[in-house]
Formats: sequence, structure tokens, C-alpha cells
Amino acid sequence: MGAAAGVLTVILTFVGFGLHGGLPDSATAGAVRSYVDHISASQAGIGNYLELLGYVFFLVFAAFLYVVARAQNPDQLNWLAVLALVAATAYVALSAAAIAGQQVMVEWAKAGTDQRTVLGIYILDVEAFTLSFELAALFLAGIGLALLSTRGMLRLLGLAALVVAAIVFLSGLIGAASISSGINQLGFLLFILWTLIAGIYLLIRPPRLATAASRVLQ
Repeated sequence: MGAAAGVLTVILTFVGFGLHGGLPDSATAGAVRSYVDHISASQAGIGNYLELLGYVFFLVFAAFLYVVARAQNPDQLNWLAVLALVAATAYVALSAAAIAGQQVMVEWAKAGTDQRTVLGIYILDVEAFTLSFELAALFLAGIGLALLSTRGMLRLLGLAALVVAAIVFLSGLIGAASISSGINQLGFLLFILWTLIAGIYLLIRPPRLATAASRVLQ
């Protein structure tokens, strides 16, 4: 179930995103108005709800990875697995705030709120999404380092997590410096791709956790 959560988070995130659509790249009142005019409040609500559900499943997947890392290394590097889980929790919390911001933006715009207020909510939403990349990178770095002492595919997943962590952090930094930059989408897609690959692999080849997990809990 933990590995399946990694696959479900990708599916639900993309389905939700497909329903509510991407926010405009241009931070102007006209661009935001055009986005709001082409989407219904119920469509945005359902899309955001499914996307948030995807983030909830990501938290389940992160907890599963925590157990995997602890079970593979019951006597060392435990703090890295804890750090990754805490970072994942904070990442989901900030992402949930960004999703709520998008829904508020649509609802307020359709209720006739002035464009400057709606534009402010849009900027807050985009910045929250971009700043969450720091937490996503911290999660990837923590779980990547925790898996480095393992063998085989798990070690390779750890190395890949470290590479993606660096890219996610840099793309978030560039995205924060320029709100119109689309590079943060690249970092997010790589993060999603790593999650999907890790979820599929662990679903097909589940690690042996029974004996090791009992040692972790002692």
C-alpha cells in the first residue's frame, strides 16, 4: 500500500491539474482574469480536491520510504530518514496552502472581488508553490542520503534523489527570482517522475521489512 501510494500521488496530481488547469505565467490582472473566465468554480474545486488528495497520498508514500530507509539502516543514519519525513510533511502542508489559495482566487474573482486583490492571491499562490521546492529538495536529499548505504536499485534511487534534489532546489530558486519563469515546472516534473519510478519499483519489488522493522521499533 505504501508503494502504491507513490503511484497514486502522481495519477491524482495530474488528474486534478488537468481539471483545474495551470495558472498563467504572466503576473498580470488580465492574465488571471482570463484564467478565471475559462474555468468554473466547481471544476476548480474538484480539480484542487483531487490534487490535494494526491499530496495526501504522497505523505503516505513518504512515511513508507521512511520505514524502508530505517529498515535498511536500523543502526545508522536514522536522523536522515526522520528529516526526510518532516520535510515531506511540511512540503504537503505548504502545498495544501497553495491549493487553497488557488481555490480562493477563483471563488473571489467570480464573486466580483477587485482585480488587484485577486492578483495578490495569485502571486501568493505561485510563490507558495515555488517556495515549497525547498522542502521537496530537503525531502529528496534526506531520503537520498539515507538510501546511499543500501545496495542495488535502492542505492540507485538514492543517488537519483540527490540529483533531483539539486535540480528542484535550483529551479525553485530561479522561479522565486522570476515569477514568470517556467523552470519551476521542470523541477516539479522531475520530482514527480522520481516519485513514480520509486513507487513502481517498490510496488514490483517490495523490500523485506518484517525482520528489520522489528529491530527499528526496539
